[in-house]
Amino acid sequence: MTLRSLEYFLVVVKHLNISRAAQELYISQPALSKQIRLLEEELQVVLFDRGNHSLTLTPAGETLLSEANELFAKHTQLVNRVRAAALSTPDTLHIHHMSGSFNHQLPDWILSFQEENKNITVQIDRSSPSQIFSDLLNDKIQVGFLLSAATSCPNPLQTITLHQDQLALAVPKHHPLAHRTAIRFSEIVNETLLLLESQDAPFQHSLLPFFLYMNRGQSKNRIHYLKDMETIVALARAGSGLSFIASDYCMNTRDLHLIPISDAFPIRLCMTWNPYSMNKNTELFIQYIKEKAPDAFGSNQGTVKS
Repeated sequence: MTLRSLEYFLVVVKHLNISRAAQELYISQPALSKQIRLLEEELQVVLFDRGNHSLTLTPAGETLLSEANELFAKHTQLVNRVRAAALSTPDTLHIHHMSGSFNHQLPDWILSFQEENKNITVQIDRSSPSQIFSDLLNDKIQVGFLLSAATSCPNPLQTITLHQDQLALAVPKHHPLAHRTAIRFSEIVNETLLLLESQDAPFQHSLLPFFLYMNRGQSKNRIHYLKDMETIVALARAGSGLSFIASDYCMNTRDLHLIPISDAFPIRLCMTWNPYSMNKNTELFIQYIKEKAPDAFGSNQGTVKS
């Protein structure tokens, strides 16, 4: 099993259609079908249930999807770390972000910062909120980006809200709820919910009391925990469950209908840092991001504003 075969698998999952996947990969349809078949033979499992016009993931396919996304994320981190080690200087700015928080305008802002400050090397990695807080307190990183509804952070860390968005329920377009224009937590019942693991998205888990035990305990929602938003979006698109998504922080919600949750707290994109570990590069970066975020507000010590 190679990275190339896993890449082919992920593109097929993206489209759930061999023909469209082959077009994206610029290879023939028979060649792609052969690669998927060889991967299934190597793993000794069936990854897709094959219909007349579309594919659906089997449980084995769902597991491979989750693990493959994690593998590619680690591969990207490995490449970034090796390159950063080769270029490492005292002017390196270390930034960590939680899953989903890097899908707003942050990449563009950071790229423009680098273009204007070529003497500063920016190293970016994905991490969990708790690890971001720990690394800030231990001077391992300079800045963290998180998504928050009502998440606390330890003193003396400071935060600022850069943007906020309405939380929505993501459903496949063929789902019975797809016609809804708004929904309340108490109406989300008897569904399979796709959530990030608690250490990766505490803001999602702070929502659990709102719907797990609503309607006098009649709700029987099933919870499926996954490791990254890419897997969640792919599985939701494939009809394997529903999820909570803030649309501004999620890439490629094609084939999903996002229903605003009327009684949900807004989800906020927060930048956090340690004011006692500042240097000129960190100060320059924080000020730059504040100026780039048109609706930034609030600066709080010890909490991420809820």
